[in-house]
Amino acid sequence: MFQSSVSRTGTALMLLGTWLLHACGGGGEATTPVAGAPPDATLEYQRGVAQKAYDGVPRTPAGFYADPPLAGATGTVATSHLKNSDISSTSGGASFELCTDDMANAIAWSEQRATFQGSYADMVDMSSDSRAFEIVRVPRTDSTARLRQRVFKCSYLDRTSTDLANLSGPAGFVQARPLAAVMLRELSEYLWQFTSFNNADHVVLTTAASTGTAAGQIGHSIEMVQLSRAATSGECDRLDIRRWTHTVNTDTGALSRNLETTQTFHARRENGRVSLCP
Repeated sequence: MFQSSVSRTGTALMLLGTWLLHACGGGGEATTPVAGAPPDATLEYQRGVAQKAYDGVPRTPAGFYADPPLAGATGTVATSHLKNSDISSTSGGASFELCTDDMANAIAWSEQRATFQGSYADMVDMSSDSRAFEIVRVPRTDSTARLRQRVFKCSYLDRTSTDLANLSGPAGFVQARPLAAVMLRELSEYLWQFTSFNNADHVVLTTAASTGTAAGQIGHSIEMVQLSRAATSGECDRLDIRRWTHTVNTDTGALSRNLETTQTFHARRENGRVSLCP
């Protein structure tokens, strides 16, 4: 049976009203998410990362490598690895940490860098382990300070093929055997101590064995966040999540590293509250 014209008109008006209601987001139904918007889990993760970056402490997770305190030190302790640029009068070229298996060489190189803040520092202690020699010096103008210098043992790590100016690329040769994941983790976390990442506004998020490493290789990744503060108060700060991965060839000991930025987002903290910026 055919509908009357009035019935058809009422039905059309009803459908139009329903369409308008949905288009305006009414009727108690959820609106369609904006295309390309990050999911809630990503936003929550970014908020958590931003909170850690603003808090600033702890800067490394539990169990991350840390140098033991220097016995007897009550003032400043400056720890460094002696580099080829420390003992060479020529400029230019790649900079890398020195290595030797001869204690006399380590002491001689230390003597060439025996000043601390303009003051000569006397050698007061000498020690070694399977990885490095350590020379401890005390500045004559500050008996509370300690200058702790290290030289890798070549039997542990030879860094002559690396360039410390780059955080990606060749990283030397691991000579110690056997090569294992736990050893690479310790080495990766140790080398992190001597990078620009070991400073304020940098926080390590995770440290773990790499996934998807090729056969015959072992990898370890350190994921961290860098907070770059805005020039003007109240503006959004930039946060970069980076992954620094060391990979070693288990046959040759060739070590390489790769730094990649996996996420970048912006946030601000006002009155102790962290919020993400669009």
